[in-house]
This record gives sequence, C-alpha cells and structure tokens, in this order.
Amino acid sequence: MRIPLCPLPVNRAKAVSRRLYGIAEPLARLSPGLKVELKQADFGLDEREYMSIALFTSLFVFVVTGVSLYLATLASPKGIAASVTAAAVLSFASFVYLRNYPRLIVQRKVADIEKNLLHSLRHLSIQAKAGVPLFDALASVAASSYGTVSLEFRKAVKEINSGRNVEAVLEDLAMRNPSPHFRRSVWQLANGMKAGSDVARILNDVIQELAAEQRITIRRYGSSLNPLTLVYMMIAVIIPSLGVTFLIVLSTFSGVPVSEGTFIAIGAFLLVFQFMFLGIMKSRRPTII
Repeated sequence: MRIPLCPLPVNRAKAVSRRLYGIAEPLARLSPGLKVELKQADFGLDEREYMSIALFTSLFVFVVTGVSLYLATLASPKGIAASVTAAAVLSFASFVYLRNYPRLIVQRKVADIEKNLLHSLRHLSIQAKAGVPLFDALASVAASSYGTVSLEFRKAVKEINSGRNVEAVLEDLAMRNPSPHFRRSVWQLANGMKAGSDVARILNDVIQELAAEQRITIRRYGSSLNPLTLVYMMIAVIIPSLGVTFLIVLSTFSGVPVSEGTFIAIGAFLLVFQFMFLGIMKSRRPTII
C-alpha cells in the first residue's frame, strides 16, 4: 500500500512522522469517522499514525512546491510571497485530500463488492446445491475472480484454516466490511447456520432479495435519467441553437455585429457543461452497474 503524494513507503513514513504525533492526535479527534474508514480500507494504521503521515506529506508538498516556485521566479522579492502562498494552498489541499483518501478507497471497495456480490452468491448457491461443504464453497469463491469479494472470502478461508469457527469468522467478516449488502448477506448466512437451516435455501433467499433490490435500483436510476435528459437537451442543444439564431437575427436588425468571441464563449460554456453533466451522471449511477 502506498499513500498518494507521500515520498516514502508507508513503514518509513510512519517512523519519520512520529514527531508529529502531538499535532496529529488532536486532528484525529476532530475526525471521528477516520478510525472506521482506515479499518474498512485495510490500511493497517490507526488514526493518529495516518494523520501524522498526512501532515508529513503536506509539509513535503509545501517545501517542494515552495522551493520550485521560488527558483522558477528567479528568486525575485515578489516571487517569494507568491511561492509561499501557492505552496501553502497546495499543501492544505493535499492534506484535505489525504484526510478523505481512506473514504475514497472505501467507496471504491463498496462499488467493487456490490458489482460482484450477486455473482459470487450464485456461485456459492450452486456449490451448496451440489452438496459441496460451505468451507469448500467459500474457498472456491476466494479462488475465483470476483474482485474484492474474492479477497474478503480469502481472508475468511485463511481464518477458518487457522482453527476459528465458521460462524464467528463470517460475523467478523460482515462487521468489518463497508458494504451494507455484503454485511446483510453474510449475516443472514451466519445466523442461518447457527439456527441449523439449509445453507442452499438461505443463499437462494438472499439472492432473490438482492436481485429484487438491484432491479428496483436500476429502475429508479432509469426514471431519474428522464429529467436529466430534458435538462441536457434544453441547455446543450435547444438554447444554444435558438440563442445563436436569435443573436444573428438581432444583429441584422440592430447593426451590431456578433463577434467571434461570442461563439467561442458559447462553445467553451457547452464544453464545460458537457463535463459537468457527465460527472453528474456518473455520480448518480448505481454501484451495481
């Protein structure tokens, strides 16, 4: 694991940044959700250690950026203030980014889990219906290519091999996982095993429930695209075309020519709007797609 912008490996950065514990500890207390995010992202660091590495990285960005800009401005007096200001802004931005980086990793992990969860549960169900023991079915999913789901089951198989009870391992697996669908599915499996229920029937019920929720999510996403499509047609197609026509007609009657800069500005606005619209569409897309 590497932390973005950090110039050192995590172990060395952890050792170097210990001197910043005095500042990192109160900052960590101001971020109560950081501990859970680090655990769910499998960083292997507590909140104080990670926050001290974030401070060390932001100081590194400040020094490198400040010196580079200072040399680029030929060490002029005005360049010193500009270099310090720009370095401070970039350093603060890097610290904010690093503070939210575990959350970003967790979100990516959840998206990958929920994209592969239904397929992996069907894999388990097929194995269980064929009479394969649950441990062997879990090992089969762990050896398959289901992304983060396979990695999570790989951890469970390793713990079971060490001698732990299967139900306890599944409960711990559900508790430390950030995906609510994964947690619920594994908890239902663990509770059903404790009650002595048939594993194949439990998996079938979980699969049907999860598939129904995914269909509802996709249907809801499709219905939300209709107003977005209307907004896109109005802003990106209808208004620019009618607006340009109106400007040309108005310039004919008023005698005020339409400059080339006007068309450049309209094109630049449409380009920015296209990127913004794509970002909105991507943020609304369900993780199962």
